[in-house]
Amino acid sequence: MSSVAVLPAVAEPAAPELRAATSTIVHKFGGTSVADAERYRHVAQLLLAREEAVQVTVVSAMKGVTDALIAVAGLAADDAPHWRDAWHALRARHRGAAVALLGEHAGQTVEWLDARFDHLAEVLGALAVIGELPVEVLDRVQGLGEVYSAQLLGQYLQSLGEACAVLDARDVLVVDRGELGVDVDWVQSAQRLARWREAHPSPRVVATGFVARDRRDRITTLGRNGSDYSGAIFAALFNADELHIWTDVDGVLSADPRVVPEAVQLDALSYDEACELAYFGAKVVHPQTMSPAIERGLPIIIRNTFNPLHPGTRITAERTVSGPIKGLTLSPDLAVLNLEGTGLIGVPGTAERVFASLRNAHVSVVMISQGSSEHSICCVVKQAEAVRARDALLHAFAHELNLGQVQRVQLTDNVSVLAAVGDGMAGQPGVAARLFESLGRAQVNILAIAQGSSERNISVAVDSRHATKALRAAHAGFWLSPQTFSVGVIGPGNVGAALL
Repeated sequence: MSSVAVLPAVAEPAAPELRAATSTIVHKFGGTSVADAERYRHVAQLLLAREEAVQVTVVSAMKGVTDALIAVAGLAADDAPHWRDAWHALRARHRGAAVALLGEHAGQTVEWLDARFDHLAEVLGALAVIGELPVEVLDRVQGLGEVYSAQLLGQYLQSLGEACAVLDARDVLVVDRGELGVDVDWVQSAQRLARWREAHPSPRVVATGFVARDRRDRITTLGRNGSDYSGAIFAALFNADELHIWTDVDGVLSADPRVVPEAVQLDALSYDEACELAYFGAKVVHPQTMSPAIERGLPIIIRNTFNPLHPGTRITAERTVSGPIKGLTLSPDLAVLNLEGTGLIGVPGTAERVFASLRNAHVSVVMISQGSSEHSICCVVKQAEAVRARDALLHAFAHELNLGQVQRVQLTDNVSVLAAVGDGMAGQPGVAARLFESLGRAQVNILAIAQGSSERNISVAVDSRHATKALRAAHAGFWLSPQTFSVGVIGPGNVGAALL
């Protein structure tokens, strides 16, 4: 686990528009923001420095806890003898955080934690007996980290004399799972929240992220990006003015700083730009998280818990065009699947058969490309699903392959997709030329190209060996960060001397 320098609690001078006593703000903190007792203390001071009429704080599990819960459930299901050691370690970590955070007031919280961990041990013991891990039980176990985390922060705020209520999202949120993800039952959730608020009218609320119940009242989760999604859901249910997502970076960057050290922080993004960047792996909110915000025009601000004075990146419906490209992302571990044949030309339903076969094989398509000749159609899929995808196409087009109407199903491994994103691309001539020129100058070959009619995203598939070089070349080609020039003057005469 990477260490994080512990910063002293900083009282943040909130922006003037947020200091009005009528505002309702939802704050969401990720696992790195609540990694230990000192971080909980820092988060609490950050929250207390803000003047908001209603302040709702949605928390993730402590850093690494969700993975640890999934691992201990798997160990128990395998009847591994050391699952109890992992359980003891998890309990000790939370008990230690409670004692360090609450001091002499920790007794009640430690008892509360012990009762929950005893119940968890009973569940794990049952898994060891049945020898398998049902999805329903995994959902119940992996969401416990958020429950513990909310209790720790809520109890700490109460120990400081604050009127604060802890909201277990399983008592309020009602969701259903569909093909496109989690579907929130807004009517029933709003009714449950209204009843909960009648009993808990505190101006400060600490809520669990990630967890909910389905329409059959079974405990479920919102997926691995569920804590952010919970933040957006509660922002909608509380009719909030803004959603602040606190993480470990200053905001959204123009590129991955590990690959492009000169990447710059973006002050503002539109919802569409943020969705495009997030889909291709930029460190930004998940597109599903933005859905409730987009419907209600709710601003999302990405902030840094470790640098709370930084304004972060503001995501709204407003389009601020500062250039054709706002950001570049790179998605690794992909493969290109190409279906090619003369029998495809002018035949209706070919694309439908391709995508139906991939769907039946549970393969997600990342990118699609087809020329107007209809001689070939290619799609980019995840490397882990590439062989399954190829086999699905070979089976779906076995008859055409035998007749020679389809010549080949070709798989190219080790591919990355570079995506250039920006609202300013629309109607701007030469953007694609600039991207291709940058890649050409860097000697990067393009395997496939895709651009939608919105002109907000140009995606190119390249060999993963050249991916880093491609990202750096494109970033420099669009002048997304300050550039350094070296000027040499040789043999200065009168003009050169005047210049110097």
